Amino acid sequence: MKTIACAVAAAAALAASLAPTPTLAQSGTDFTQPIWSRIYSITPRCRANPDYPIVGRVAGYVAGGGGRNRLSWVGCFPSMAECEAWRRIARGQVVPPVQQNACEPRF
Repeated sequence: MKTIACAVAAAAALAASLAPTPTLAQSGTDFTQPIWSRIYSITPRCRANPDYPIVGRVAGYVAGGGGRNRLSWVGCFPSMAECEAWRRIARGQVVPPVQQNACEPRF
């Protein structure tokens, strides 16, 4: 009886390992979208948010396409904490040298 239980458990484990696992793209993260577009999509536009008191800027180079592409993002935020959270995400996509990397009062 114990041998049958072990065989069933081994078969279940094998079946689970062979089953297709969901990729990150299937879980809702679109990794086919370029880096610059992903950061741009989470950046609140200053024009759309004229009352937000904090401006965040990240500029530098992004590796890809066999070379480096210079990119920059600017967004306006309701709080310094939200700007810093966005800045850490955006900065993580930039390779040195970094030209801009700051959150500051807008006015």
